[in-house]
Amino acid sequence: MAANSLSPVRVAVIDAIRKGNHTVNALAALLGVSDNAVRLQLGALERDGLIRRRGVVHSGQAGQPAVEYDLTESGETALSKAYQPALIALVSALGARLPNRALRALFEDAGRRMGVETRIGPHVSLSARAHACGALIESLGGSATVSVNRNHASVRGTSCPLAAAVRAEPGTCFIVEALLERHAGVKAVQRCEHGPQPRCHFEIKQV
Repeated sequence: MAANSLSPVRVAVIDAIRKGNHTVNALAALLGVSDNAVRLQLGALERDGLIRRRGVVHSGQAGQPAVEYDLTESGETALSKAYQPALIALVSALGARLPNRALRALFEDAGRRMGVETRIGPHVSLSARAHACGALIESLGGSATVSVNRNHASVRGTSCPLAAAVRAEPGTCFIVEALLERHAGVKAVQRCEHGPQPRCHFEIKQV
């Protein structure tokens, strides 16, 4: 979840936790709000997978021990603005240094590392596999329309989840190609539109 999709209050809570304020009382004192207001935000952030409970603090005083909260990996990255420019710089550098075949092999390896090997059974239809590919692109922040015609299917997008990186190096699309293959157990061939407004387009075939 990116920072621009979080409310200012939740951004403030995440920032306070990463600065070492791990309990409800500490957060409430820092932010100038009530304990209940903090608990409401912590509950939402915990449901979204951005924070987790890491233990309790025993103060030695009467009453319940204070629960300590910490950031998850998603929470650590939620406020970062470095990932996109770092990725763009990296793919640009790779494209400038590597021949096309080596670059493609590297991006395909990256795509396989991103994905979880398919759990789709061997008798699942091409249509179901293509829709699984479309759903994966949607989950990455893209858009996808699936069309199926007997032994051939295609997944088209009106946008690209890696658009900024693709503008810098069109071969970045091979990352998604390999990811789809591993995820859905298909043969995917990228026919993506590049240029100022990249759009996903993958031909999907049964293996």
